[in-house]
Amino acid sequence: MFHPPMHRKKSLLLLISLYHLPLVVLLGILYHQEVSLFIFWSSYALGELIVLAFALKLFQNYARLIEATANKIKAGEHETRLRLSGIKEFDALRNSLNPMLDSLDTAIKHLAVHREELRLIVNSIEEVLWAQSLDGKIEWVNDSFSNLFEAYDPFQSQYYWEVFLQPKLSALIKEYSTGNPEKLNELEINGSYYLLSGSKNSKAGRIVFILYNIDIIRQAEQMKKDFIVNLAHEIRTPLTAIKGFSEAMEQTAKPENIRFLKIIQNHTERLIHLVNDLQILIKLERQASLNLQEINLHTFLENLNAMLLPMLEEKKLGLTIEIDPSLKRICVDPFKFEQVFINLVENSLRYTDSGTISIQARCESNQIIFTFADTGAGIEAIHLPRIFERFYVADPSRNKASGGAGLGLAIVKHIVLLHQGNIAVESTQGRGTSFIITLPRLHAPEA
Repeated sequence: MFHPPMHRKKSLLLLISLYHLPLVVLLGILYHQEVSLFIFWSSYALGELIVLAFALKLFQNYARLIEATANKIKAGEHETRLRLSGIKEFDALRNSLNPMLDSLDTAIKHLAVHREELRLIVNSIEEVLWAQSLDGKIEWVNDSFSNLFEAYDPFQSQYYWEVFLQPKLSALIKEYSTGNPEKLNELEINGSYYLLSGSKNSKAGRIVFILYNIDIIRQAEQMKKDFIVNLAHEIRTPLTAIKGFSEAMEQTAKPENIRFLKIIQNHTERLIHLVNDLQILIKLERQASLNLQEINLHTFLENLNAMLLPMLEEKKLGLTIEIDPSLKRICVDPFKFEQVFINLVENSLRYTDSGTISIQARCESNQIIFTFADTGAGIEAIHLPRIFERFYVADPSRNKASGGAGLGLAIVKHIVLLHQGNIAVESTQGRGTSFIITLPRLHAPEA
């Protein structure tokens, strides 16, 4: 092993020059003794080899020193540094490498601290959190993950399909790895409800997932629904009594009191309509099932026309119905589907003072498309994204005058979704509004 001297540093070039000095003296002696050229040049070559071997030995010793230091650092001894060699050039290299190692050591210590802090934060999060590679290998998890999924073993290398026993969760995870799924997905795991969200890090080749427990939110929603059901039930009886007694009083009331009785009846009717809409919406949410039947579309729309005719005549509006000749029979829940068009007509009546309402039905590929359009005032673009929300009213002044509560379109969307379809709205102010309903071709269950 090379042991560097501890006295004043020597230059590598100076050492090599000093080792050349005896060679030069020897060559001078040989020259003056007039030896043969072969002996002269052989002696020179031998001397150069000895000097080269010496220089090579110095480099090998210092290379071993660097290698030994690197192995110690690799083994975890991050405070190990290169020692002084006593040779100027090697110590200059040492003086460049050691500060770099100091900086790396400081950075590693900071990263270790941050990593531990991050681990503590991740494990303190109550939500289920984990990361996995794009091929499905689980890289790290938090404590909540380990508590929820008992099949997970932290001492083994596992893939998500070995840990997740829920088919829906595995299918959603696969979508994140291969496609672009929805941002949030709701699912049930071990009797609790969660929202799944994932973010892909393409550079690292990983996906980070989080499961939000929404049991408290669902309980709050259920309490709200129960409250609305109970409230609607309790209000219906007194409202019916008020309406009945006001109509009875109208028979014997003085002429100057008739106007007040009409006001009572109108507001009572408005409240009864609101209660009916609430009960319909809650019933749809509680009983998310369809009574699918195959119906004659032409007959269905003709019956609907006869039902809506009094409301249309009252506002002096026309109704046109166009049906694709190839579209004769469809499979829907007739009572719920009827409610869709009733609500759309009632909505159009609030915003249409003249013109017509049209219903078009056509078939494209394996889908049925209904277009419901009116020639009313239209809806501002700012309201369109929220038009199907509960209790959302685009024009409160018109709804107050007509008794609307902002539930009709929410019911329409819910029924369309139950039929596995979707609904969109297009509107231009001053030209009217169109609702486009797209339904798949469903089939009635066999008896």
